[in-house]
Amino acid sequence: MKLIYLLAALLLATSSLRAQDITNREIGVRISSFDNIGLIYKKQLSENTYRRYRLAFGNVNASFVRSNSLIGFSAGGAMGKEKRRAINDKLQFVYGTELIASINLNSSSTGNLTISDGNGGTTTYTGSNLLIVTPSIGVGFVLGAQYNFNPKWYISAELIPSITASGSFGNGTSLYSFQAGFNSSSAGVTGAYRF
Repeated sequence: MKLIYLLAALLLATSSLRAQDITNREIGVRISSFDNIGLIYKKQLSENTYRRYRLAFGNVNASFVRSNSLIGFSAGGAMGKEKRRAINDKLQFVYGTELIASINLNSSSTGNLTISDGNGGTTTYTGSNLLIVTPSIGVGFVLGAQYNFNPKWYISAELIPSITASGSFGNGTSLYSFQAGFNSSSAGVTGAYRF
């Protein structure tokens, strides 16, 4: 009888220890270039399906020359759904969609202010005490591969081509733009930890 109690206790202890090994969340760092680094968090919704959240680090810059100043701030993020298909026991194909949003604020006390549209184009505003606000929203399509080193760590490479719309507002003018396609900042490498 003692043996049955001992086996039952061991069975309960090992099953509760095994339940703690389930990993349904992931956190990592995504790098597109040396000046484009962000965080990524994923939560498992079902087998091979994840909700993903990307937060790009904000960019703050300030330049001061005599009484002139140029100040800029940008931040953005994305939220979406990701699915995975096994290629072999270590490699997975990753695909999904994301809703992408960002905001850019630029201020100049005097002179010209040139704003980038994110795809190589620019617009120049002239005048003094300029404040230009540029919100952007879009949809991205995630395509990539993920290599699982072990149950806790993986590395992935992704392309996120996107379609975005933005508007720049300030100094009494409005500029609307629409972009589609992908550029080098849409490619990234992620290293992540499961917990």
